Amino acid sequence: MELDDAPRRQKRAIFFVFDGGTGLGHLRRLSSIARAMQGEFSCLIVTSHRAAAHWFVPPECEYIHLPAWDSLLPEKAAYWGREPFLLLAPEAALGFRSDLLHGIMAAFKPDVVFVDHLPLGMRDELEDIIANTGCLKYLVTRGVQNETEDLARLLFAGRALEAVEHHYHRVFLAIDPQVFDFGKRYPDFDGVAGKILPVGYVVEPVERAAIAMRRKARGLKDGDIWTVASAGGGQTGEALIAASCALAAAHRDVAFDIVIGPRSRLSRADLAAQAAAAGNVVLHEQAQDMHLLHASADIVITSGGYNSMLETLQGKARMICVPNRKSERDEQYLHAASLGAMVAIDSDLDVTRLPAMFDRALAGLGDASADRRDELDFAGAANIKRIVSADLGLIDGAAPPGEPPFRAAMP
Repeated sequence: MELDDAPRRQKRAIFFVFDGGTGLGHLRRLSSIARAMQGEFSCLIVTSHRAAAHWFVPPECEYIHLPAWDSLLPEKAAYWGREPFLLLAPEAALGFRSDLLHGIMAAFKPDVVFVDHLPLGMRDELEDIIANTGCLKYLVTRGVQNETEDLARLLFAGRALEAVEHHYHRVFLAIDPQVFDFGKRYPDFDGVAGKILPVGYVVEPVERAAIAMRRKARGLKDGDIWTVASAGGGQTGEALIAASCALAAAHRDVAFDIVIGPRSRLSRADLAAQAAAAGNVVLHEQAQDMHLLHASADIVITSGGYNSMLETLQGKARMICVPNRKSERDEQYLHAASLGAMVAIDSDLDVTRLPAMFDRALAGLGDASADRRDELDFAGAANIKRIVSADLGLIDGAAPPGEPPFRAAMP
């Protein structure tokens, strides 16, 4: 392939990761889509997650690290007792980020733009790019929304809805519609309903052989019980991690892996001392093979993040969900409750109930009578690749707007 012909033969896709949240799920989801698309597409991910990008972005793709809002806005930096790395007024910080984004767009010249979660970015920094870039644009959303937030910013009204109506080609719902009916829950989308497509869950498949090898590497024998506890990136999940450490100390016959998360405020030294005293705990700051930990465990304690739940569903673990967001109207609880129709998930907003939830999980080990996780559609990334390829005319068979896209079974 000659260099001059490369842009014509390999389409370029850029992925803008939402970085205003507390976890790493947005980066994980877009990285999974990029992995599926890389080859026919050249995939560039733009994110402010510094360490996690090194792990999550597939090595065959590339990424650009942006200065995080946590490093630019005083109210966000204060969570960790830091000062912004660059002292700017909020308007100037927005301009700084926008200038960087425009420079990336000008250099990369994408054929396809993916935006995650918010159509215009956390502070509308993508508004000009979405309105004035002449390429296909796709919004990726989990489907289930945080209903205690300003829903107009998500998709439902105002400039966000106008952007979807006038500038986005499609909205991909990264969820299995048999779990959550987006149109029934959020019915008022007459102007854009034809653009909204459920594509199935986006997740990295985990092979059974990899699960067996990970359990062996952990030193587990047949009959040993392994619990993995994590709260995503760790921010706002400190109470769940502290409670999981206390739980491990009370169950010395159970192996625990507890992942603190890179964004947690908890003292690593204090947790390390607790783990050493318990003797049955492997403590992680973060885990590069988090997907394998979730898939290989017998019990998973989670805050209910999208990727943590789906990674767990790749294995056989019973799931305990204690959301970081403390409302039954938010995504973590809503998603867990919706999945509960097909998978045994014990959910509660009160972390003090974790010991009782854990006892129920122990008692239920081995009972798969009501478990239907094998019926779930995990082919979201492959479906997205195929739809985008068809939209660009690279293959035949685009799903007509408003109709369900291609469904594939989990490999």
